[in-house]
Amino acid sequence: MVRGDLAVFPFLSVMQMLLTSGRDGLLSVDHVRGGQLWLERGEIVHARCGQLSGDPALQLLASLSSGSFIFEPGVSAPERSLHLHRDSALRRLFEETDAWEPLLRTFPDWQRRLRFTPRWSEAQPVTQPQFRALKLVSQELDIRSILERSGESPRTVLETLRPFVMAGLIEEF
Repeated sequence: MVRGDLAVFPFLSVMQMLLTSGRDGLLSVDHVRGGQLWLERGEIVHARCGQLSGDPALQLLASLSSGSFIFEPGVSAPERSLHLHRDSALRRLFEETDAWEPLLRTFPDWQRRLRFTPRWSEAQPVTQPQFRALKLVSQELDIRSILERSGESPRTVLETLRPFVMAGLIEEF
């Protein structure tokens, strides 16, 4: 069993160590965006974060820069939702980590809820994907719940909402 803190041992470094060693097991991360990753012989075979699994869950895990982790060797995946071999997995995690940086600056606290500001107007023109994301904002859900209910990739949903936050049309509360 291996334990640590992602503030000391960054997520990408932990993943590189585990994937390169070809270990089988379960990596669990305790954080509001945390979840679990199952590894088999240097491959990511399953990911879960709350109600999300597979690629959407992997996206959220790639956003982590803090939280405690534990790796339990020999724990088998309950299902296979991913097939990412070591090199492609590390490349993917690196790309995802970079893509999350501006979104995490805009949405730093995922336990806070989103709502429309008084500047919002029903006459505001929106695209179909924007409408779907904004419909969840109208329910005044927290960010994690919005992502779990959207049916879209987490990063895509936040990239869709970010311009509305930047324009002062949506706010955290």
